[in-house]
Amino acid sequence: MYMPNSILDCFLLTASCRDNGGRFEITLWGAGELGENIRIFINTFHPLFFCHKSVPISETQTASERKQLSMKSFDGKELDCLYFNTYAQMQQAAKRMKEAGYRVFESDVNPLDRYLMERMVSGSMTVSGEARRSGQSVINFTNPRLRGGTFTPKLKVLSIGADAGEDGTIYGITCADESQTRTFIAGNNPKNRVNADDDVCFCKDEKQLLANFLTHIKHSDSDIIIGWKVIDATLRIIQERCEKNGIRFDIGRESGSRIVSAERKRTWRDGYTSTKTVWHARVPGRVVMDVPAMLKAYYHDPNNYQPDFSDSLTNAKSVLGIFNQAEILPNAIERSRRSGRLLDSTGGSVAPFDHLYLPRLHRAGFAAGDIADIAQPSRALPGGHVLDPTPGLYENVLVFDFKSLYPSIIMTFMIDPLGFNINSDESISNPSGTFFSKDNSILPEIIRELMAARAQAVEQKNPYLSQAIKILMNSFYGVLGSTGCRFFSEDIASTITLTGQYILKASIEHIEKTNGKKVIYGDTDSIFVCLGEGMGDQADEIGTAISKETGNWLHRHLNERFGASSKLELNYEIHYNRFFIPSLRGGDIGQGAKKHYCGAQIGEDGAIELTFKGMESARSDWTDLAKEFQHELFIKLFSRQPLEDYVISIANQLQNGGFDEKLVYRKRMRKDIGSYTSNVPPHVQAAKQLDAPPRLIKYYITQNGPQPIEKLTSPLDYQHYIDSQLRPVADSILWWTGKDFDRLTSGQQDLFGE
Repeated sequence: MYMPNSILDCFLLTASCRDNGGRFEITLWGAGELGENIRIFINTFHPLFFCHKSVPISETQTASERKQLSMKSFDGKELDCLYFNTYAQMQQAAKRMKEAGYRVFESDVNPLDRYLMERMVSGSMTVSGEARRSGQSVINFTNPRLRGGTFTPKLKVLSIGADAGEDGTIYGITCADESQTRTFIAGNNPKNRVNADDDVCFCKDEKQLLANFLTHIKHSDSDIIIGWKVIDATLRIIQERCEKNGIRFDIGRESGSRIVSAERKRTWRDGYTSTKTVWHARVPGRVVMDVPAMLKAYYHDPNNYQPDFSDSLTNAKSVLGIFNQAEILPNAIERSRRSGRLLDSTGGSVAPFDHLYLPRLHRAGFAAGDIADIAQPSRALPGGHVLDPTPGLYENVLVFDFKSLYPSIIMTFMIDPLGFNINSDESISNPSGTFFSKDNSILPEIIRELMAARAQAVEQKNPYLSQAIKILMNSFYGVLGSTGCRFFSEDIASTITLTGQYILKASIEHIEKTNGKKVIYGDTDSIFVCLGEGMGDQADEIGTAISKETGNWLHRHLNERFGASSKLELNYEIHYNRFFIPSLRGGDIGQGAKKHYCGAQIGEDGAIELTFKGMESARSDWTDLAKEFQHELFIKLFSRQPLEDYVISIANQLQNGGFDEKLVYRKRMRKDIGSYTSNVPPHVQAAKQLDAPPRLIKYYITQNGPQPIEKLTSPLDYQHYIDSQLRPVADSILWWTGKDFDRLTSGQQDLFGE
């Protein structure tokens, strides 16, 4: 059906491009407001890059067009734009020009990414033009007009799981969505156990099973396919069995679905290089999300969300529950709307920066260089300032935090790649001594827009959008300090951190001078002020006053010294009734451990809530017993209860086998097991005892060394756990009470002890 002058809002699901018949083609699939599947085909966009106007015409003859533009490089030289019929022609031309000694600009920007970013498409988009409807739900556009939109989609999710034998033969596949669970069973294999409530389809053999599964995928028409290891396990195996049975692996909204692999190399600090096979899903019109990878992308530990693997045909529903519980989809939608990344993207900050910055740079009349032309850093870049902590027990500690410190610094001092590189009649300095243009900047305005959007998200109670914007803003410093970014600059990255150091030091000095209170610790954007005993009732009032007065002073100070309009906010975050900073382990007792502390908030009913930073209770590689032991010791310490009997009791129970289930170590394998030769850590020693070691190794230390929990044959080495798990935790606290772990547990108390 022909649909002239159609205007539709949709959300981008998948995007692909290719060279075909001497032309460059883009295919986009989107989800419409009324559930329509929108297919967008573009073959009028030309891949492009820029070169200096001075490059001879003879060097650019392979371009389909060379166009003079009102654009310059950062060094002020005029640029021309070179257009090509295909992506391959563009890449070949860029390579030839580089080899001939000519500099090219943005030749490493993927044409598909350029097409979307120049139209400000970040997830949501508005499509306008002539369209044709095919079937019930597909609307086809050819070379329409696109622009960024604000549409938020309602997407359909399907979770799948498969049961396969050792030879790869598939015995069953289960599909679960919000309304039903449907299972396809091949033959009468006794392995196949299904829930009586499920919709079961019995198939005569594997070929019929696969055909019925593919038909179900088509009819359910989900926007998103999820699963546990869904790409490198489930779909890869299904694809292999489809090929074996002569069936097309069509799980997309058009032909061309495939699971492909790529080799990813990584070089470790010790010089070892490992190669890992990474699998990718290319499914036109449907997003494929591997749930463990998406959990990591949104800062969840997959080990806390393990589905029920007792039967592979029941875990599809379990995985769908985890997907919803972790709120992966709303987070992915909001991140896509702000960063321009596709829904299945699991990381990376450089591409979102390019997506936001490059279109604005072009509109300002400039083009950026290639990443390969970035000069490598000549020195280590400075980090945030960390004040040497003063160890000890404290009463009534207030914590202050600079809200979005680095983004606020960028706005305050107009820190920006364009503003740094061009000459300007009016510039602004900063504590590091660099200068930036006041009139020609891009990044400060991007951050202002994001901060306004985040404030609106908070007001509208949209935590997903608020978090997506926060992560994006905080990534900007890391991007500018990364040689993988085309805008990397030692000077710009150092300006941000050195200015942060100055602000923290100046604020600490001002607080101590003005309020007469001791700052016991400071770290990058946080300040810890001790009020002392008897000040609990006044803590919040004092904290609010310090926050306001210091913020006002900082505004005046930065304006008077640098002419800057401060966007910095010092927030009063929390009041700890009691607070502890441990001594540096193995060092001087008077030297505090940086980034390590425990704070206690004590309610009116006496209930104590603990916050750990950097200590054993906050680390995943310590045993459950060590964490529980430390937690209870601090509860007793902060509530002024005696510690001795508890320490002795736990040590005795451990020695007598009372805590075996809490002595498991958990450590993730970071490298290939074969790469460990000269120095083999305990978790690798345990892993080598398994036939197929998982990434996360669970093991005990026994009297015969490390052993995995799956193959435990020796008695546990209780003395190891006492020495390595209990003693370090106990002594860091006991010293401040005049006690000693060894003397307590050996029964050798002072003759004149209390």
